[in-house]
Amino acid sequence: MRRRLRTFAWLTFALVQAALLAFPAHAVLIYSLCMMAATGSGAVLHAVFAVRSRGHARRVWTLTTIGVACWAYAEFSVGLTGVATGEELSLGPPATVLSLSAFGFAVAGMLSIPIAPRGAGGKIRMIFDGLVAACALMGAAWLVLLDPLTEAAGESSALLDLTYPVLAAGVLAIALVLLSGRSPRRLSAMTVVTGGVVLLTVSLLAEVFGDLFGAGWSRPLVFGGFIAAAGLLGSAPLFPLPRGEERTWAPSSRFGHVMPYLPVVVFVGVGLTYVLLGRPFDTESQLAVVLMVGVVFGRQFVELRLNTALSRSLVRERERFAHDAAHDTLTGLANRARLTAELAREPISALLLVDLDGFKAVNDTFGHATGDELLIIVAQRLREASGEEALPARLGGDEFAVLVRRGDVDYARALARGILDRLSEPGLPAAVGASIGIAVATATDRDQLLHEADMAMYEAKNNGKGTYKVYDRELAALAEQRRRLQAELAVALAEGQLFVAYQPVVDLASGASHAAEALVRWQHPVRGPIAPDDFLPAAEDAGLLVEIDRWVLQAAATQLAQWRQIDPAYTIAVNLSVAYLVSGRVVEDVRQALLEHGLPGNSLTVEVTESSLIADLDAAATTLREVKALGVRISLDDFGVGYSSLTYLRKLPVDVVKIDRSFVRELAWDNKAKVLFKAVLDLVHALGLTCVAEGVEEPRQLGQLLAMGCARGQGYLFSPPVTADLVQIGPHRPRARMTASSNT
Repeated sequence: MRRRLRTFAWLTFALVQAALLAFPAHAVLIYSLCMMAATGSGAVLHAVFAVRSRGHARRVWTLTTIGVACWAYAEFSVGLTGVATGEELSLGPPATVLSLSAFGFAVAGMLSIPIAPRGAGGKIRMIFDGLVAACALMGAAWLVLLDPLTEAAGESSALLDLTYPVLAAGVLAIALVLLSGRSPRRLSAMTVVTGGVVLLTVSLLAEVFGDLFGAGWSRPLVFGGFIAAAGLLGSAPLFPLPRGEERTWAPSSRFGHVMPYLPVVVFVGVGLTYVLLGRPFDTESQLAVVLMVGVVFGRQFVELRLNTALSRSLVRERERFAHDAAHDTLTGLANRARLTAELAREPISALLLVDLDGFKAVNDTFGHATGDELLIIVAQRLREASGEEALPARLGGDEFAVLVRRGDVDYARALARGILDRLSEPGLPAAVGASIGIAVATATDRDQLLHEADMAMYEAKNNGKGTYKVYDRELAALAEQRRRLQAELAVALAEGQLFVAYQPVVDLASGASHAAEALVRWQHPVRGPIAPDDFLPAAEDAGLLVEIDRWVLQAAATQLAQWRQIDPAYTIAVNLSVAYLVSGRVVEDVRQALLEHGLPGNSLTVEVTESSLIADLDAAATTLREVKALGVRISLDDFGVGYSSLTYLRKLPVDVVKIDRSFVRELAWDNKAKVLFKAVLDLVHALGLTCVAEGVEEPRQLGQLLAMGCARGQGYLFSPPVTADLVQIGPHRPRARMTASSNT
């Protein structure tokens, strides 16, 4: 729409200009009609936008409304007579004053659109640009117009005639500076208003030039310039005003930097013409040259200072970017990229990998702000403990490293003990420990250093946390054993060496069992049974845990469908790892298993272990809520041994709570154990949840559980995990023999 309007405006102006050139006898008539139409309609349009606008826009359009209205009055005062008589009349005193006022209000509106640069340097540069343009334009105007006009008419009679050219030169200088701070490719109301003022100024100068030198042929062109200027100024509200940062004066292109110097080129060209014609320069012209040269030098000095300041700023920015690229933003320590680069430099003695124990619980309990504060203090203590000869770094999360340049393995051990001691000192926002892995650098294998330190750190965690471990041959053998176990586990999964065992969940009062827990087992063809505690961590490290969980889910659903033909109330609980929960596949897998085997949602229970949820509680909670929406029950296993048991009860959609065997083990002889168990049991019942006691192995434990009101239990007293063919199915299954057996 706007493009069509511009095309229509250009075509209209072309027709008007052609009419002015083709019919010079009627030029005054055409000019008067067009000027009255352009200024009158422009005044109305500006007034409408002034009323409708708010804030800065209202101020701009109010100023331009007054200016265009004054101009319209002046044009109507002579235009109506010009239309009637076809003769051009001079403006009377009131119209002359209003015409000059229109000039002033148009310039005021033009100046109210942009805002000056924020910095002092930018403001000074803007002022110097204006002075350069003004000196050059005044010098050129003096040589071309003012000097000849003064000589021809005398100083006193030429005073009024000089007013318009002097104002025109000043306004043209201001307009050029304003245009230099705008992108020439972006058309806005500021560009249109400034362009209209420039065109009006040039037309005034051309009119004076034509009158002075008797160039009557230029009259139609001057009329066309006035009409075009009126059209631009009148239509300015149809274009958007710049907003925000767009209002700031800032030359951003070669055009913007060159624009203020165009008048200098004009002045130099006029001066060269004077020289070629042999005409002398009077005192005023020489003064204009001196002022212009001085201002240009001042402008260049300012630009030099600004460029110097910009160069220094860029150097500081590069240094800051280089620092940020090599340092952790939270703690200020070196980051992983910096550590990797430093590992390639000599000398290197050892690498310590430090992982905080219990940091996830701090975030869950106290919030991430406290966690960040803790990391900052830990980083400071790590920096102090490392000394000048070592490089501490943060690798991400709660994992840190210390690169030791000099010293033997005993020095690395002493450094690890010092770090543990510093972290155990009071002053932390929450209590945490650390596990440290130490890898000693060798001359032959530098790339494995980080991996070896990582393995040593995990071994330290497995040994009880809060300690350090040095990577050595024994640890390398354990790592090799773990790698071999991972490879064999992949084969076991493919060849069907894994199987599902089921441990019944029993009604403690009646001994009936209508539920079981599905547990994965591995029968190795050479080594025999391999304990889950041995192969499940290896499966997690190898990335096989998700596939194992999916396989167990399918196998358990298949078995459940068979058992429910015998006992329609039978249910099975399936353990899911956090890795599976956050994989994005659980919900669809559970839905598919239920549909494929025709099972209702409440026949399946998804069981998650409390301690494993620390890894990603929020993501796990989201998945569990989607699973629960399928009708599946959610069970929280090993309840009571983690850091955030109550947090899990609040955040997770739990239906069943399985109290950890550590609470059950000492019920028969420890009163404190009884009190703790009863408190947990009452809490679970108060929340309306089902409670299952794990690890019931002795008749005395069963008696205590029944006395406290625990309804369901699971353990070797009733049955160990057995294959599906050994599970007794029936709605009134008799209680198994009451003999304890060791847990495997």
